[in-house]
Amino acid sequence: MITSKNRIHRRTLLRGAGGVAIGLPFLDAMLRPGRTHAAETTPMRLVVFYSPGGTLLDKWRPSGATDNFTLSSMMSPLTPMKDRLLFVDGLNLSVTEMGYGHPHARGMGGVLTGQPLLAGTFNTNQGTAGFAAGASIDQVIAGQLSMGLRFKSLEVSSGWSTGISAGGQPHPGSIINYGGSNVPIPPATDPLNTFNRVFAGVSGDAAGQAQIKWDTAILDSVMEDYRTFSAKLGPSDRAKLDAHLQMISEAQNGLKAMVKATCVPASGVNQTPGYYNDGADNSINRGALDGGQGAITTGVMVPEKGRVMTDILVAALACDVTRVGTIQWSDSEAKFMLPFLKGSDGKALADHHHGYQHDRGFQPGALEVIYNWYAGDFLYLLQKMDAVTDANGKSMLDNSLVVWVTEIQKPDSHGQDNMPFVLAGKLAGKVRTGRWLKVSSQPHNNLLVSVLNLFGLPNTTFGHARYNTGPLTGLA
Repeated sequence: MITSKNRIHRRTLLRGAGGVAIGLPFLDAMLRPGRTHAAETTPMRLVVFYSPGGTLLDKWRPSGATDNFTLSSMMSPLTPMKDRLLFVDGLNLSVTEMGYGHPHARGMGGVLTGQPLLAGTFNTNQGTAGFAAGASIDQVIAGQLSMGLRFKSLEVSSGWSTGISAGGQPHPGSIINYGGSNVPIPPATDPLNTFNRVFAGVSGDAAGQAQIKWDTAILDSVMEDYRTFSAKLGPSDRAKLDAHLQMISEAQNGLKAMVKATCVPASGVNQTPGYYNDGADNSINRGALDGGQGAITTGVMVPEKGRVMTDILVAALACDVTRVGTIQWSDSEAKFMLPFLKGSDGKALADHHHGYQHDRGFQPGALEVIYNWYAGDFLYLLQKMDAVTDANGKSMLDNSLVVWVTEIQKPDSHGQDNMPFVLAGKLAGKVRTGRWLKVSSQPHNNLLVSVLNLFGLPNTTFGHARYNTGPLTGLA
């Protein structure tokens, strides 16, 4: 009988002469008392869903009582998953009161890190700024959940990057995931490349195994070059380079990690190189705020690309190549066109999302159509996760936590109070869903602390100390 006294920790190592240590396979003696093997080996997962440009708060909020609410027409696509949702109403993105840059950029940097943007040289259309001053919760959690897996985490996007951050390079206005202070993690943007990288070598694929060997050989040589280069740098730059080197090392180790034999790669990924590319759109005058040539894209491929990226992410979680992921539908400016959406007049929307927020005046009618579309995309993610059955007989969604975030609340003024957070999934019974949780005005850092706690991390604070008043209560 397994008790607390004779239980073996799952990270126990056998140590031999010379300090050599080898890990143990998963043993029954590692189970917690009273737990089954299936329950203990069913992983918890964290998924972040990001949509840009805030919301229409009066149409985001449900109506009715805390435990008996009705979704608005804007959020009605989520009705089939109503019992798996937790609306968190009343949190402020208070950390954006400090730091550098435009509110869009400050919100991007702070929403998962709880930290301000550092000083820097990036143009944000409201002063210059650098990257966030700390790690994001997804990366902190990934350090625990994804240990020994192929990827620490997987970040993907369908409409990145546009506006002043166009060009595919990290920018304060386009990054929500951070490996540490001033360590941005950009999302993957090409579905075919992402598919090949994530599922290389699955099911004994010879070409994939050869690609892994090639990739790891390249990484070996790159790491050697980094070590040589690092010796020439000052302490500050060396610290940044070391953090980047650590990420490369994790990628190298991940490529060599085994993938479970039952892994089924995502289907429906078009194998034509460049198929998902969107060209520049010349139909709107590119002023200085739009970022110049190439800053606004047609957006034609965004819906299909977003669904395919969602499929890849969910399949990666099901294959247990990672347990943490982010689907980032755009950067904060969201300057891709929206020909796939129709306004109340039945005509295709003729501007990009940012244009309807305030570039050409606040236009709530068009914005409601856009936010309704994102609600449908969130539903798609939840349904894909719910269709996967885990080892304990429950769905992946019921064993996971999905967090829907954005960088502002009020699109016309960039207001960042009363942020529209939506949680989904029960996280193996740790989160009580089917509720509209109204909390007193408090910093959103409290929510970040509580999410860390849900995943077993003992943090009492997270992010900037000024904006921590205690874990958010009422999630369980």
